[in-house]
Amino acid sequence: MSVFEYHEYKKYVNDWINTQPKNGHGQLRKLSQFLGINSVVMSQVFRADRDLTLEQALSVTQFIGLSSMERDYFLLLVQKERAGTNDLRKVFEKQLDILRASSQALKNRIKHEEFTNEDRARFYSHWYYSAIRLGVSIPEYGQLSKIAEHLNIERSLVASVIEFLLKNKLIIEKKNKLDMGPQVTHIGHDSPFVNRHHSNWRLQGLQAMEKSYGENLFYTGPMAISQKASEEI
Repeated sequence: MSVFEYHEYKKYVNDWINTQPKNGHGQLRKLSQFLGINSVVMSQVFRADRDLTLEQALSVTQFIGLSSMERDYFLLLVQKERAGTNDLRKVFEKQLDILRASSQALKNRIKHEEFTNEDRARFYSHWYYSAIRLGVSIPEYGQLSKIAEHLNIERSLVASVIEFLLKNKLIIEKKNKLDMGPQVTHIGHDSPFVNRHHSNWRLQGLQAMEKSYGENLFYTGPMAISQKASEEI
């Protein structure tokens, strides 16, 4: 579901909640905790006539994990609902139309150029780019919220990474689910990014050892082998 398809922010949030695990049971309570406000207030907003403040609306976009353009659109929806005059409401509606058209143009733009060095530099800058890309190949992790929860990463950061991966066809969206895309990336031993790639994942292994649980196994086995065997390995 895309926020750009909506003209009312409350309907968007309620529909988003319904797409979450267990049909969104408990999500409104989690949202109120994230915003630091009473759950009764949340119910008054999304089940009655009360409106979010802009500060609360910004926190909602962070909780859901909206991209920067989606965030701006959502905030405009809130401002439209809070507008005190019809003229002001029309101003916000015009801005919403512009953003909606921009999002459609971006969605329809096909990236024909090759995966650039700038793209590679960003992709290999942090472990979570490849982790998120690989993660969406697992059916139960085809949604932003589930990825963020599983990897213990802020939803807004996951949204930014997903936006980059979608733009570069490294992942695709099918029926409101994310999946691996047709674009591939590879770095050879002589790439300026290869050391970063190796260190990113080795660091994750070291951090896993520091918070190791009893059932995990870490093994280090120094050995002496022949030159020939070393070369074959």
